[in-house]
Amino acid sequence: MEPVQPVELRDGDLLLRPWTPDDVDAVFRECQDEEIQRWTRVPSPYRRSDAEEFVLANPDRWKAGQPSFAVVEADTGRLIGSFGVVEVSEDGGAEVGYWVSASARGRGVATTATKLVAGWLFDLGLPRVSWHAAVGNLPSRRVAESAGFVIEGIAREGLVLRGERVDAWVGSLLPADLDRVRQGTKRPNDFLTGWPTTPVELRSERLLLRTSRESDAPALLSYAHDPVASIWDPEDTPDFEAAKERARRRADWSGGNGAVWVIVDPEDTQILGGIQLFDVARKSLHATVGYGLMPDARGRGYASEALRMVSDWAFSTTSLQRIMLMHAIENSASCGVALAAGYAIEGATRQSYRFGDGELHDEHLHARLRDDPVPVPS
Repeated sequence: MEPVQPVELRDGDLLLRPWTPDDVDAVFRECQDEEIQRWTRVPSPYRRSDAEEFVLANPDRWKAGQPSFAVVEADTGRLIGSFGVVEVSEDGGAEVGYWVSASARGRGVATTATKLVAGWLFDLGLPRVSWHAAVGNLPSRRVAESAGFVIEGIAREGLVLRGERVDAWVGSLLPADLDRVRQGTKRPNDFLTGWPTTPVELRSERLLLRTSRESDAPALLSYAHDPVASIWDPEDTPDFEAAKERARRRADWSGGNGAVWVIVDPEDTQILGGIQLFDVARKSLHATVGYGLMPDARGRGYASEALRMVSDWAFSTTSLQRIMLMHAIENSASCGVALAAGYAIEGATRQSYRFGDGELHDEHLHARLRDDPVPVPS
């Protein structure tokens, strides 16, 4: 990308402008935020000298064809974010990065800024804008997809954060993608409708299915170390901090490719287990379901009831046509749950999954279709 003359971009009360020396204090203050330090490439700990170096190098970035903007409230001038081109590829494309102040999150700031800058870059003649973020950074992914980015996959160890290589989601935005977002049309091959981006509660006489909370961490940790669960539903949850992180991630449905519920009693006084839809195929309209119960909740029909609740919700609310379920053939309890919830056995897959005992097991493949008869609880 050739050197670029500094410009200002505006959408309503949002202004993107070049950085000035007066921004140093605000940048230093905002970059103390734990989420910014966790998910972006800013130094950690973040010192005032880091803010000075970043802000004062702004003219050099524009000359190098890597424009960088301060995102501010147009009427007050208050800094609420950062947006910039962080890398230019040999094919003429550009990778963008951003962060938003904690006080401004949830207002669409990053999505608006992304569309503004992407449109400007396309007007300059760039053919493609790319984005990537560490797997698990769902807020960043939500922004990218809202702006029209198509998620292309996972780059294994494709990002370096704090000196550690981590897996990264990779996405791209073409001019046609941005046009579709501006016009409010869907991207090609996206046929799924009705999928929520915020958690939905489900309730029956015996069960409440609710979103995950950090306070669920002790139960998650206990489940991960249960002898039965550690074999048939192994989870990488070695300690309490990992359990808290797992609970936090499960509460975010914004990625559009999964939904997780905690199964509790109607008064929400006891955690009974969990159930999730994952691997949502937006073109083929199918998903996979998985579930697990705490030891003292097993054998009471909770899992099959929760499975019926989630399946009925998915088929009545979204355009999903098929939900699949797989379990080790030796796991007869899970087989009983699936059959009781109307999931017919379609066959067996040989040595298809390595379970917690370290061995590859054959699995039963079950599925329920939208038009299948609704099972009657026994």
